[in-house]
Amino acid sequence: RRSGEGALLRMSIVEDARRALGPVGVSLPVSFTSMPPVHEQHDAAVRLEQAGYPAIWVNEALGKDAFAQVATLLAATDNAVFGTGAANIRVREPQTTHAAAATLAQAHPGRFVLGLGVGYPQQAAAVDREFGKPVSTLRDYLGRMTEQAFLPAPDARYPRIIGANGPKMTALGAEIADGTLPAMRPPEFSAQARELLGPPRGGCRPRNPYADHGRRPPRERHRTRTACTGDRHLNTKNAPCVRRCRCG
Repeated sequence: RRSGEGALLRMSIVEDARRALGPVGVSLPVSFTSMPPVHEQHDAAVRLEQAGYPAIWVNEALGKDAFAQVATLLAATDNAVFGTGAANIRVREPQTTHAAAATLAQAHPGRFVLGLGVGYPQQAAAVDREFGKPVSTLRDYLGRMTEQAFLPAPDARYPRIIGANGPKMTALGAEIADGTLPAMRPPEFSAQARELLGPPRGGCRPRNPYADHGRRPPRERHRTRTACTGDRHLNTKNAPCVRRCRCG
């Protein structure tokens, strides 16, 4: 019975996220050599929201905290949904990640999606951690997110998707997450992801756009994130797929 209730809850979370993310979204990238002032990031996010983009995604690298960035952008906008694409599991403990995500979800209900990724070997080495086996490492991380901590996390729900560029990680996303987030993969990978995620799921691979600080980008050129409708997938950044959507 508990298993059935849990499945219904996850389905509800996915459906809410699918509706909130809408049909298109955009990536708000940050250069790896410099960080734009916060007010410029706010201005860009506000312009994107006013242009009609329902979802905005941010990246993360050592020295840049995606949760802190999303917190300021959520406060600067009214309705846009923000997602981490993807937060690196090497830079914070799983319980801390859950607490940060739940805090954002509680403060801005329905406007936050957590994307997690294992990153690359050099990123793990930079924080003095072993890279290990990506699938088992991420499985363990996700399982520990809700373990007991010194302080309880806020009681707020949010979708969790994982970076997945291969069949094993995609299968993990189908098993214990709410979807997958492929990066820089060819269009045909979407069909493979749908097959692996199984019914009722799906997937798509939008292009990887960027936000022009001087002008609003044409929508047709910036389909970074596509919320799918139908089978289990929620398309976001380079192809995030949250379950129960299908890209048309």
